[in-house]
Amino acid sequence: MERPVLNLCSGFPGFVRLLLPLAVVLSGCVAAPPGQDAASDSSEPPPLTGAAPPGGEGSVFTPRGEGREDSLAGLRRQRVTVPEPTSRYENLWGRIYLGLRLQQHYERPEVREQMRLFERRPDYFEQVGERARPFLHNIVEQIEQRGMPMEIALMPFVESSFNPYARSPRAAAGPWQFMAKTGRSLGLRVDEWFDGRRDPIQATTAALDYLEIQQQRFEGNWLLAFAAFNSGPATVSRAVRMNPADPASIEFWDLPLPDETQVHVPRILALAALLSGRGETELPVPDIADEQALERVKVGSGANLALAAELAGLEPQLLRDLNPGFRHWWTPPDGDPDFVNLPSGNAGALRLALLQNPASVEADLIRYLVQPGDSMWAIARRYGVRLEDLLRWNSLEADQLIFPGQMLNVAPPSYQPSYPLN
Repeated sequence: MERPVLNLCSGFPGFVRLLLPLAVVLSGCVAAPPGQDAASDSSEPPPLTGAAPPGGEGSVFTPRGEGREDSLAGLRRQRVTVPEPTSRYENLWGRIYLGLRLQQHYERPEVREQMRLFERRPDYFEQVGERARPFLHNIVEQIEQRGMPMEIALMPFVESSFNPYARSPRAAAGPWQFMAKTGRSLGLRVDEWFDGRRDPIQATTAALDYLEIQQQRFEGNWLLAFAAFNSGPATVSRAVRMNPADPASIEFWDLPLPDETQVHVPRILALAALLSGRGETELPVPDIADEQALERVKVGSGANLALAAELAGLEPQLLRDLNPGFRHWWTPPDGDPDFVNLPSGNAGALRLALLQNPASVEADLIRYLVQPGDSMWAIARRYGVRLEDLLRWNSLEADQLIFPGQMLNVAPPSYQPSYPLN
């Protein structure tokens, strides 16, 4: 079967048929201060990287025939209905193309070099595109609503190969590679129950907030904002001060920035340039419809995600892959967040089940009130759970004391699904 060739908009002047390369290296992050020490070698094609989800071969990037089948690819098979497209664009790539605004940089030699490197790795691009498929439409809409350049939609491809579970050596995490402190400062929940850095939708909102701040800081210069996202605003500000030119006229290309940043920003522009038809070869990419792939369904606090998946007609691991921010198989007991993202064709089934029986997804999470004389070891033994799990569920260290009146979260093993998580 032939690979589809995507014709974004045949009516665009000078627009050629092309397919966008998506595979990228895990090469940058936002830190507090932003930055990452992962080295980038511009002399080699960017490898496909990014940490796999917990569970080894449960990764959404496990090659076919080497473990379970790619669960995000299963999204298309498990959708009950496919609504008729109502978009004025032929597909989502056409919509992204029309929002690109940094074309004046595409012919830079640094960008052309990265384009050539991407074109050498067509075998990976489809797989990374499948990883982006459920979330990309939401990212595009968020960028459009803010009037930001659509090149930003391609940043997670460079940051993490669009892997929600990617983790850098310095503990930056998620598709946008936020450090925990930075993520919290931007409103993301990062704790034992939920890691908003790994949620592509929530993390995108935080990333756009951050980029807007940096773009204003650097007087409207988007490339300097991209550089600040990668190496930190302090690093970019220091490089600007070292340049004798008028700060208002300084360009990214003039600054003595870290080697990683000097590769990172051209890679983003290279992807955009290839999407604009400026490459020498056509590369395979999934044909992503310009329609919302996911719907949000409220399930409440302490909801069992495996039960929710069953009621929605999904494999539990697929629901897990669509909601990578959850760190357990149930929503947080405080109800933040209290919803799940589901394929549009499956959301209705779960809503109906919850309407008929609101308690159908309750996880039976136990809240235990510490009594005088209790110890974590004794509580773990009483409920038949491992001590390390009990400590982890309550964000406690082994040497921390507990006190009478303290509330602990306990999930008996009989209520835990058999699917691996964290």
